[in-house]
Amino acid sequence: MQDWRWPTYRPRNITLERVVHEGTDPNRGAVRIQATDGKQYLDAVGGIGCLPLGHSPKRWVDAMTEQMNTVMIAAGPFWTEVNLALAKRIVDLAPVKDGRIFFGNTGTEVTEASIKVALKATGRDVVIGFEKAFHGRSLGSLSMTANPKYRSPFLSTPGDDIQRFAHMNVVRATYGDLGSVEKLFAEYGERVAMVSLEPVQGEGGINPATREFLVGLHGMCRKHGALLALDEIQAGSGRTGDFSAWTTLVGDDPELYPDIIWWAKALGGGFPVAAVVARGDIAESMQPGTHGSTFGGNPLACRASMVTLDIMEDDDLFTRAGKQLATLQGIASAKPISAVREVRGLGAMLGIDFGDADLVSKLVGATAEQGLLVTASGGTAIRWLFPYWADETILGEAWDKLGKAVAAVT
Repeated sequence: MQDWRWPTYRPRNITLERVVHEGTDPNRGAVRIQATDGKQYLDAVGGIGCLPLGHSPKRWVDAMTEQMNTVMIAAGPFWTEVNLALAKRIVDLAPVKDGRIFFGNTGTEVTEASIKVALKATGRDVVIGFEKAFHGRSLGSLSMTANPKYRSPFLSTPGDDIQRFAHMNVVRATYGDLGSVEKLFAEYGERVAMVSLEPVQGEGGINPATREFLVGLHGMCRKHGALLALDEIQAGSGRTGDFSAWTTLVGDDPELYPDIIWWAKALGGGFPVAAVVARGDIAESMQPGTHGSTFGGNPLACRASMVTLDIMEDDDLFTRAGKQLATLQGIASAKPISAVREVRGLGAMLGIDFGDADLVSKLVGATAEQGLLVTASGGTAIRWLFPYWADETILGEAWDKLGKAVAAVT
């Protein structure tokens, strides 16, 4: 088949055709998808975390159809009822004091907005990021992304060997190491605008932060006048058991709230929608014209998010998502796969670490042969991002397919 797209992805040579529904629960989408050759796959990729309800749940589709027949698009200066309702709903859910919201379409887009608001509000020029971090592929997001294979062709950060045309003052600490952050504060002092991190690293290998680390960062930021910013593009919107991964890891103490958090992926249930919530006084620095998004906060996207959150609430999906890691660890204990070193993650953000990058590279293809779609994470881990309702039956089936794939390549 001729592929007319830019070669920015390694093709899997699987052409997905349609979803395969099971059962009649209108809150539950499909977890299986069929290719053009008729083969069916159990989908542990989920658009890389974009399908908390599964593929095309009927209630979600019905709400989107209704919205398409009402108002689909409205320019930013105009309000719509669904836009205002979603804004209030997310601000109420967000662990940010006096929050104000900006809507975008993708994770990268709200990462850019977060960088801009932090620099504008503080008047500072240094961002502290972390090793193994991934924040997106635009130039601003790339500057906070740790892996040099993504960054080096396009831009540099302080300490890089080669100076590229775009340059941002991003310095990197060791994830989980408060001492490494303190050293950067000692070096850059009042130049630090924000400390930015994923509470659970996604591309970096499914690595959750500890409460001690996050609370320690909060204290350092308060001490040095910097902002604490959380990228919850993959870990947020209920995947860890609460709307915000910060709440799962730290709790709901307003005195410990971060200053900026942003979400995407699962927030729209499969439709592009992203949001960043910043503390009110920080958001006030963004006057008319300082930022914008043509499609951000459009009525169709807002309806997608509203019905997704409705279903999550009605079906108690935050709680169900929060149980997935323990369920999978129980399955792994009962049916061990000898090559697996660790099953880790948080809630429905699951990482199966083999400690062997070559094996994981082979397993991405071998699992597909067994009818299971997965992605790799951090080189040595397989990542599963199932719908929040995925239970012991689904996880057990996936584990069995993984075991057969391991046996086929070892």
